[in-house]
Order: sequence, then structure tokens, then C-alpha cells
Amino acid sequence: MAERVDVCIVGSGFGGSITAWRLAELYVAAGADPKNVLVLERGRRYKHTEFQQSMSVRHLSDVYNLIQSTQGSGAQFVVANAVGGGSNLYLAASLRSPTENFERTDHATDDGPDRRMWPKEISRATLNPYYARVERGLRVRRPTWNEVSKSGGLWAATLHSAGHTCDRVPLAIDFGRCVDAKWCHTGCIFGAKNTVNTNYLAAAEATGVRVRPDRQVESIQRSSTDGYRYIVNCDVMDNEGDNPTRQPVNGMSEQIECKVLVMSAGAMGTPPILLRSKNSGDLSSLSDQVGKHLGVNGDHVAGVEYDPKKIRDVLGLPGYGAFYKGKPITTMSYDWYAGRPGKANDGKRFSLQEIFLSTLTNFLYDDGRDPASEPTFWGAQKKRSIASWSNHIEILAMVEDTHDGAFYMPPPNGGGAENANAGPVKVGLIQYEMSEQSLAVREAANNAIKSVVERRGLAKFLKLTETHGAYCAHPLGGARMADSKDLGVVNHLCEAFDNDGLFCIDSSAVVTSFAVNPSLSIAAISERAAEGIVKRSHDLGLPAAPAGFKGGTTPPLHVGDRVVPKLPHPKRRRHGR
Repeated sequence: MAERVDVCIVGSGFGGSITAWRLAELYVAAGADPKNVLVLERGRRYKHTEFQQSMSVRHLSDVYNLIQSTQGSGAQFVVANAVGGGSNLYLAASLRSPTENFERTDHATDDGPDRRMWPKEISRATLNPYYARVERGLRVRRPTWNEVSKSGGLWAATLHSAGHTCDRVPLAIDFGRCVDAKWCHTGCIFGAKNTVNTNYLAAAEATGVRVRPDRQVESIQRSSTDGYRYIVNCDVMDNEGDNPTRQPVNGMSEQIECKVLVMSAGAMGTPPILLRSKNSGDLSSLSDQVGKHLGVNGDHVAGVEYDPKKIRDVLGLPGYGAFYKGKPITTMSYDWYAGRPGKANDGKRFSLQEIFLSTLTNFLYDDGRDPASEPTFWGAQKKRSIASWSNHIEILAMVEDTHDGAFYMPPPNGGGAENANAGPVKVGLIQYEMSEQSLAVREAANNAIKSVVERRGLAKFLKLTETHGAYCAHPLGGARMADSKDLGVVNHLCEAFDNDGLFCIDSSAVVTSFAVNPSLSIAAISERAAEGIVKRSHDLGLPAAPAGFKGGTTPPLHVGDRVVPKLPHPKRRRHGR
């Protein structure tokens, strides 16, 4: 018999955690028990002290999934696999998407009529109150120039020398706890990064909301029970212990029956579940757009190898190096975005952000040697390039591309991708072929970076060539919002067309790339959608909000034991020596 709850939330990242907290507020105010809100998470739970500053395959297999597309020019999608979702591994850059982004009209040639791509209710102006709410919840702060990392300062000086502007990137980091280890990408062991495990999700759990790890949702079917709408079918995952298989455990599955279902499994998780459920006939009324219009947030990475002497001679800076110290993202330029409004510039704009990825030395970019057609994973110049990795910086261009991917079928063995073993690499049944626009705007970004860094011989531009297609840490879409069912899967409040009480509150609902890191925008959209559920709670069969209830409070901070690094004491000089 299925377990019955009021609300089942599938996924514990930004969307799921924010929804859980807003529902917890409602239930407490209404005198109802928050345990009737259940969050399912595919991955296991980690204390931040259990993360590792390591690129070992074992640790990466625990916290990451790398999903490789199988058709077209290709894309590699990096996604998280843990309670708290992508907030465990993001680099905490927290920016509001520019106004122009929400007014975009550019799209792939086979993507319907010319139109404003976002629903009319969604704009920078309508999201600003929710951006502000999330900034309070995630404790976002812009660093001072004295707090900018060495690599960020070098990028700022490089831009200034070339006649461009640069600004500091707001971060969801506790600056008092941060030790500038620059190792956010495998989990912060110092408890300094403001993941949802330290605010939204932890606060929801503190009220009684239940979080159940190691549960992979496979499909959804309709409920025939009066007052309930959906049944969620999930497998128990083998994620625990010293040698987990990271596969479903044979014979161990669960059914959750709910009045409201919130899909928050992300762009690599939500669409395959919906597509599988639609194809089976259980949710045949879902839009035919399910699984389509996958995007990569315009992610495009390049490397820069500086000449130390030129740093002194051209930029007037002292000896610069050890760029691996500091925070991973601190500066960026909007010069290729700002001041370019209107349809004529749609699909041509981008931002350029300094980002530290140099620990991924072997595959992120070319060594810069000629000819470009030769393999770049061996040779003396490549060895030299790897040997000097700690003096490189990387630039993340976030371009206005089209959403060029689609799931051509749900994985037959369950989950969001096929995985043959316990390792981090999975195969996504995804077709990804970049449009002419997506290729052109990336080449424009390459040319911009090259012109800035190679001015007066300052540095060498290292083009990303060793990963074919797109390399994506920010997958978007697959269940996008739209004004109508023929153009998208959900409406502006993230509710599925013709499926009352089914919501997609996560990155899958996103319509276009954001031109900035997407976490804050996904969170703002989630806040708005969660507020919509609370306002309709009585109609959905949930507790009614009492008179005077406002909600929207800032979740309390919850941080556990902290790892305090032990620094060696400096040697004391003896008197007389």
C-alpha cells in the first residue's frame, strides 16, 4: 500500500528546499504537522565535514554525475548527487539575470513562432522581490576589492588595461568561515558555503518536514483515491557504505501517494521522469514539449596562461602567482552585454567571468600550440602547460545560445541516465546539436577573450578543444514554462498544463540561458512558484493559510561542526642569530 502524504517533493536542491521551507511556514502557522511534507532525494546525505578536497574518482563518484549525450555534436552535463543537490557543489556566485534576458526573442529555427520567449508574467522587475528574498536566505554578499581573489584581481587588471570594466561577483559564502582554500567544487569542508543544507532545507527539517535520501523516482501515475492526485514510484538506491553500487536495490521500492507533487530533480532528472510517465500513458495529458529544449546556460570555458614578466611590465603588478588561493569566482565583466538592448542584439550578448577550474588540468582546454587540428592531450607543450596549472586562470563565458538539446527517450533501466557501474560517468539518451547561433556566439566570446588577454603579449589564450560540444555545469530546461501548452510544459507558476497539482519547480522550467550563474535565478523562480502553492493551498487540499499569514521569512541558519584548519606555527628566530 502506498504511503500517503500531503506533498511529495522529488529532489532537494534549490527548488525542492525552498518549496519545503515555504510549506513548512504554512503548516506551522496553520497548526498542521509538517511531517506531511516529504522530500525524496536520489543521493545520500553528507555532513560538510565528510566532503573532501580531492579529485579522486571515488569521491567524485559519491557526489557527482557526469552525463554524456549520445547524439549530435554532443554535450557533457555535470550534476550533483546528494541531499542539498547542486548547492553542495556550486561555486556560490549569486547574480540577478539582466533585464534583457527575460525580453529575449531569439530561439532555434524549429522552436515555434517568433515571440517573447519567457511568459509575460516573468521579468526582471517581477522577480526582483524574490531575488531579494533569496539573497537574504542564502546570505549573499558582494566582496570588497580587498577580498577579491588573486585570480579575480588579475582578471580585473587585465580588463582595465584593455579598456574594459569589471565588477565583483556577489557570493553565497560566509566570509568569516571561509579560509580561501578555493575548493568549493567538491564540497566545502569548512561549512563556509551557504548551501541549502545550512538554511532552507535545514530550517524545513527543523519544523518536521521529512527528507528521505537514497530514493530514485522512476515514474508517476494518477491516484484513484479521493483527495489525492498522484502516486510516485521510486527505487531504494545503494549509496551507503564503503563500496556502494549506486544502483537500485533489487526488490526494494516504494510508492508515495500525494495531493500535490513537486518535481525538483533538475533538468537532468525531472524531464526523464515526466517523459517516462507520459509514454506509459499514466500522464498522457502532459505537453508534447516534455524533454525538449534542453540548454546549458550558454556555458563556455577557455583558459588563460599568463607571462609572469608581462604581468609586471604591462599591468604594473608585483609578482603574481598561486592563483589557487582565494575564492573561486570574484570578478566578471558585462561589457559584451550591457548597453546592447533590443531584438537586434538577442542571441549575441555574453558575460565574461573569472572562474578557477585549474585542478581539472588534463581535459579542460588546449595547450595553445599549432596546428589546431592535432591532438592536444600529449606533447612537451602540453606537459609544460599542465606543470604551470597553478598560474593559469579560466574564463567562463555565459552566452545567449539557444536550447539545443532533447531527451529522445527516457532511459529504459530507470533514472535520468544509463550507468553501467558505480563510477560518476553516465550516458544520457540526449540529442544535442548546437545551432548556428550557439556556435557563432561562442566564437564571438572566444574572440573577445583572446583580444583582451593577448594584448601586448600579456597572456596566451587557450581554447577549449578537448571536450567536444558543450561542457555544462548548469543544465536548464526540458520542462520549460510558457504561455501555452503547445510551447511549454508548465505555466508561469511552474504548474503543468492540464495536470492540476503537479509542479516543476527547478531548473527544468527555465526558458533561456541567464548570462550569469543560474542558481539565484532558479531560486527566485522557485520562491515565486512556492508562494503560488501557498496562496492556493486550500484549493489544493492542503492546510489553509490563517488570517494575516504572510510567509516569506528568512530561514534560520543551521551549520554543524566546522573543520578548522591547523596552520603550522612559524619558526621562531633565536636571539643572537
